[in-house]
Amino acid sequence: MALIIKHPYNYLCNVENTSKKKDFHSIIDTLSSSKYKNLLNCNAPIYQDTLRDLWNHAKLEIQDKKPWAFSSEVDGILVSITPQTISEAFQMNDQAGKTSFPKDEYQTDLIERGYEGKLTKATMQKG
Repeated sequence: MALIIKHPYNYLCNVENTSKKKDFHSIIDTLSSSKYKNLLNCNAPIYQDTLRDLWNHAKLEIQDKKPWAFSSEVDGILVSITPQTISEAFQMNDQAGKTSFPKDEYQTDLIERGYEGKLTKATMQKG
């Protein structure tokens, strides 16, 4: 059986400044220097049969009444996906980092970057 690439999953994020994206240069610079750059530029092919196999056998593992891991069997191989495996695979180096970000902790930083007013909604807009 020939493997067929699953579209639209196989698209790469273009994280580079160009003359057409001048309004987004500060965002692109931030993403380029962030821990998420490897995640955004990962070129991992996703195949239809593999994806179907993954979801047909998917199980959510619960620990302390919270989702802890996602496991599945793909081609007879048990695969377990945890925050740690994601962090390692995409070289994010954030295992000792924060897991929550209360509004009061990041509001000051956003105001310094040009956001106005108090954060009262889930959606923020830059003035």
